[in-house]
Amino acid sequence: MDGILLVDGYNVISSWPEFKDLKEAELAHARDRLIAILSEFRAFCGMRVIVVFDAHQVKGGTEQCEQCQGIEVVYTKEGETADNWIEKFAARQRREGTPGKPPLFVVTYDWLEQRIISAQGAYRITPEELRREIQRAKEEGKGFFQEACDRIPLDYRLPDSAKKLFENWRRRKTPG
Repeated sequence: MDGILLVDGYNVISSWPEFKDLKEAELAHARDRLIAILSEFRAFCGMRVIVVFDAHQVKGGTEQCEQCQGIEVVYTKEGETADNWIEKFAARQRREGTPGKPPLFVVTYDWLEQRIISAQGAYRITPEELRREIQRAKEEGKGFFQEACDRIPLDYRLPDSAKKLFENWRRRKTPG
């Protein structure tokens, strides 16, 4: 699938049940777990994924962008919320838009934010919709990998000498 998936990180962490206890115990671990989930999803869907975390209340904080597990991770600067960053990104995408440019999908449950990004030409996805899509992709992936494994028996790829060795082990014979 072509496109950009832009995720309000704390918005998702606050709304997914699997993060309920984790966010209260260790927020950094919840962020890492979300990045891992999004990285796995990116591998299935092929989209560019950007996750944005608020750092607007961090005194003296500057915007930081990094690559982590194939995901672009953005920490906003002091005084800038994830919503602000996302709105600017969506507006920039619209201004720079060219025919055939990949669509922008923004994940947030904030109703006002959904309206603002829709006005910029982006598509809104709720955190629950993303969660269901990730679960669906995992199930499809399991089926794909299971079929691939079922179709290619292990002994098909083994040299005859290895097959003979394993057969001797199976029959508890020493190699001869």
